[in-house]
Order: sequence, then C-alpha cells, then structure tokens
Amino acid sequence: MPARPLRRDAELNRARILTAARELFVERGNDVGVEEIARRAGVGMGTLYRRFPNKDALVEAILRSTVDDIRELAVTVAATEPAASALHCFVVRVLAADPCHGAFLAQRLWSGHTAERMIAEVVPPVAAMLAGAQRAGTVRSDVVLADLLVLMRSLRLVVDLTERVAPGSWRRSLEIILAGFRPDSRGEQLPVPAAAYTALAGTGETSPSVG
Repeated sequence: MPARPLRRDAELNRARILTAARELFVERGNDVGVEEIARRAGVGMGTLYRRFPNKDALVEAILRSTVDDIRELAVTVAATEPAASALHCFVVRVLAADPCHGAFLAQRLWSGHTAERMIAEVVPPVAAMLAGAQRAGTVRSDVVLADLLVLMRSLRLVVDLTERVAPGSWRRSLEIILAGFRPDSRGEQLPVPAAAYTALAGTGETSPSVG
C-alpha cells in the first residue's frame, strides 16, 4: 500500500526539521542534539520524533534528498548544455549549490546505501557528460570517472575551508585543477594507472551510528 501523503502542515514541519538539521550538522557536525534541531525548526519534540526517531533517520533523509538533487542537476545539465561545456557546468553548479555541504554530511554521500544510489543514479549522466566532453575535445582522453570523483571530493574540502572567509575563491582552485583535464595540458603519460571509481566511492567516512 502506498504511503499516505502528508498533510500540508506536516509537510511544512518535515521541511523545517530537515532544514534545521542540515544547517546544524554543517555548523557543528555530530555534536548537536535532536532537542536543538527541534528548537531551531520551531517544532516540538513529539513532532520531530513522529517523523524522525533519531539522528540516523535525519541524516538518511538529508542524504536521500541530496542524491535526488544531484541526479536532477546532472540529468538537466546533460540534456541542456553543449557537450563541450556540460561537464564543467555540472561540476561548478554541484559545488556551488550542493545542499549537503560540510564534512559531516558530504563524506557520507560516498558510504553505504547512499554510495550505491550515487553510483546507480548519478554516475551514468556524469559519465555521459565526460564522454561528450572528450568527443568534443575539451577533456583529455585519458581522464576517467575516478579522476573526476577525486576532483569533486577534494574540491568539496576546499569549499568548506574557504567559503566563510573568502566566498567563491574555490572557483580559482577548480579552474586550476580543470586546466589539467584539457587536451592541451597533455605532456608525459600519467605516472600511475587510474583507480576504479567504484572502489573510491566506498571511501566515505562511516561510523556505526550518528544517533
């Protein structure tokens, strides 16, 4: 039997709880209690617990929403941007608008069931953009998905380190790194073989519980 749709007030409460939880997890990581989340959301503890029995459930809900957002962005960019620039556009937009920024949440995108969803739902359109950029001659032919995964996860850390003190400065780091992806950067053969992106995808920090 399909789940009954939430009433409008219940939907608003759920959205407020998730927004408050995301903000607090980004600000303080796991060092935040559900009571504080409820206070910031402006709801009672009973309302919070009806929707989310613990912090694990809150984190999982945020991550599910994040995968949906990244997948939608990847599909939209792949369908609307020229092949030569789609990959660059996607990387910039996902780093600028990533709703799951912050080390505590972002690293969990690549662990457990969330990593499986990322591989199944996000990787295919991103792989298509990479192949399109290579055919268009804007990305060197020996760049593989693992290279892109490492780039994006590394830049996520740069964003976290710089955004509060120098907003937008991460774009400079991004362009410096992406310059190495271009065919005209090609000199000697890359010194080591590429890793499998599926192996790298499982390297997100995991812990037995965040509750």
